[in-house]
Amino acid sequence: MKSIFILIIFSFTSFAQTNEEFTKKLHHNIQGEKIFLNNEVDIQPKLMYGENAMYRFMSRNFKFPKNESPVTEIICSFIVEIDGTISDIKVINNVPESYQKEVIRVMNKFDEPWYPAVKNKMQVRCQYILPIKINLI
Repeated sequence: MKSIFILIIFSFTSFAQTNEEFTKKLHHNIQGEKIFLNNEVDIQPKLMYGENAMYRFMSRNFKFPKNESPVTEIICSFIVEIDGTISDIKVINNVPESYQKEVIRVMNKFDEPWYPAVKNKMQVRCQYILPIKINLI
């Protein structure tokens, strides 16, 4: 049986963040304060300990669904809250449900704090788009 090494490469590119297709509101069900888009804030949210921590975490914890055709990109959306947590995680591109559930499971497990977005010198809730690129090697 051949071994397949799978490398997940995550892309936090600003291109994907500002891509017109994904910068519209995604009908998040969160009640409370306004949720801003990335292009509406002065400072975008970012991970407290850097992107490499998320890369490592996702690579170690993501389990590829069996009996599913390979997927090359999963685009995830979530809200970065004022306290640095994330909420309302969704997969917004068309991938099999088993991949969606796995991404949501892993993202819920990830507990590294975020620096929240800033608008007018105040911390605000912000929608974040996370494109997850998957390379099968």
